[in-house]
Amino acid sequence: PPAPSILRRSRARRAGKRVRFAQVTVYYFARRQGFTCVPSAGGSSLGMAPRHHRARRYSLSQFAHLRQVSHRQHLRQHLRREKLRARRRELTQNGTVPSAEAAGLTLADVSDDDLDVGQVEVGDYFYLQPLPTKRRRALLRASGVRRIDAEERQELRALRLSREQCGCLCRLTCEPRTCACSQAGIQCQ
Repeated sequence: PPAPSILRRSRARRAGKRVRFAQVTVYYFARRQGFTCVPSAGGSSLGMAPRHHRARRYSLSQFAHLRQVSHRQHLRQHLRREKLRARRRELTQNGTVPSAEAAGLTLADVSDDDLDVGQVEVGDYFYLQPLPTKRRRALLRASGVRRIDAEERQELRALRLSREQCGCLCRLTCEPRTCACSQAGIQCQ
């Protein structure tokens, strides 16, 4: 009888070898001022401590449930902030006339009954969203950062400005004497 095909043997071997995950390990890090990323709007950046302070293991189903609960909480907070903004806008006649009542409103004034959480699919909503400068500062302060380095603000602004001016002004052919790319030692863009 002919020898079994090498292709069949490798397929049979591969069919039994699959990677299966049974658990998820989550590492928790303290929040720090970033110095490693450039937020799209002013202020300081968020980062994390170089070492984790806690680790937890979850089964896949536990982790999926925890993520769903966490995402639902984030969605609820987002909708609460949006509802608060809308109420303040109504009380200030669309932002034209300041109102003491509007200034006194807080997130606590927005109840869960006012939110349409059921109308939004949590999976469709949740993605990383940029945080405003005030929220980043509040997060840093809440995590124990006492002194926020103000110099980072100017450095980040300079980086954002420099990224707006990318490449050189050459058209069709490169002029090495006036080309910013060539003078910087990189290929003409």
